[in-house]
Amino acid sequence: MARLPLQLEIQGPQSNYRFDVPGPLEPRLEPVWKEAANPPQVVEIREVWEVPGARLVSSDGTSTTFWREWAAFLARVRVRGQGYPLWVRLIRDPAGAAQVVWTLGPPDYERFKIEQISAGTDELAPTATWRSLVPVTLVISAVQRFAEANGIVGWDQELSSTYDPGGLHVLEWRTTITTREGVNAVEKAKQIGRISVGPFGGSYTYDTNGPDGVEVVTSDADEPNQRTPTSCQVVSRIKQWGVHVGTTSPASSPTEVGYSVRTRIEKDERSTTYRASARGPGALAWVEGRRPNGSLDTAEIFHEEAIRFAEGVWVIKEQAPDQPDAKEGVRWQIQTEVTGGHVDFDYEPVVGGFEPVLFKGAILPWRLTVVLKGRRRGGEGKSDELKLPGLLPSPWRLDRNASREKDPFVAEFGADAESHLWAREATLVYWSSTKPAESPAKQLRAAQPVASFYL
Repeated sequence: MARLPLQLEIQGPQSNYRFDVPGPLEPRLEPVWKEAANPPQVVEIREVWEVPGARLVSSDGTSTTFWREWAAFLARVRVRGQGYPLWVRLIRDPAGAAQVVWTLGPPDYERFKIEQISAGTDELAPTATWRSLVPVTLVISAVQRFAEANGIVGWDQELSSTYDPGGLHVLEWRTTITTREGVNAVEKAKQIGRISVGPFGGSYTYDTNGPDGVEVVTSDADEPNQRTPTSCQVVSRIKQWGVHVGTTSPASSPTEVGYSVRTRIEKDERSTTYRASARGPGALAWVEGRRPNGSLDTAEIFHEEAIRFAEGVWVIKEQAPDQPDAKEGVRWQIQTEVTGGHVDFDYEPVVGGFEPVLFKGAILPWRLTVVLKGRRRGGEGKSDELKLPGLLPSPWRLDRNASREKDPFVAEFGADAESHLWAREATLVYWSSTKPAESPAKQLRAAQPVASFYL
């Protein structure tokens, strides 16, 4: 049975360009696989047609028409932009049924290209070559992409989970996304390529801390012509810190944070320095939130708005605790309890099923109970060697009738008298008619020690 002739037709602006295909047709399909799927999935196929010896024949058999049509075909290929051919197709039995059997081009194919045109001599009609016909080898390709419902064709992802020398976690996603023509790959990447920080807890921040929580590199961008990109790689990275940061979404919390506490003891003073730093969105607010409670001796806030950097330093100074194991050293444990300072009241029961009657009394004075426990290694156990914290200043008044103090006693026997651990305890009761302005515990540490409140 004779093979019906084939004709190759390339799109033209008014009439199409037709090539007879007397010889072989050599198509090639190059699939691209998504290896992360099980089983692997074909996400796109690049189809290549190689047609050796396709004849471009003069439509009226004359040399003049041949050269005009050949020049028009080459001019069509040389056009940049909208005038370039968009499709090619094979026609079976062009003189009869003229059935289109295979097409490379819209709507199923995109990225149509004529990759090669080479001409030679027709061995069957050498004298007609370059007079009324020319044999041409054409290499033509196009891509068919199999997109999901949301327009994504390919999606490959690499995950990196590492730990720095401090044992803090760093998690990174690298996602490569391709889409069909007309679907913005960058927008899709922002949606599915970002790590959600919520499940990891409040100690993580976005290292890729832009508004979308990702960094994007587009491989087929054309910004001057506003082309919609169809291929990009997106990176999303989060980092763990040793303190709570409170990140809930990208660009809402700092990218980097730091927090340290340094304690320094010199003679009878202990100095504690708190330092906090942050870089990125909300840096100043995060630093100010690390301010320590209590009375501060010095406070300093530095804010560099240009690079979104902030740092805070706070210093608290207090009397240093003595060391009981050091020679001549005494360590006191001070406990304070405050009561009173409110209107006294009482409920009087009433017979006959009535509710109790409330009786309001006078304003009660403030009552402060101080429990002191001290220790000292060595010595002879004299009161002068374990002096009690001094008397509280006004408005406090010491109630000596309700207070008690003990002489030093041996809490732990050493190898000799000089290595005994001596202890001393006292319970002091103070009264005040007005509300105290300062912390009694702080005032006790600053007061001049005394050997006894009674002797």
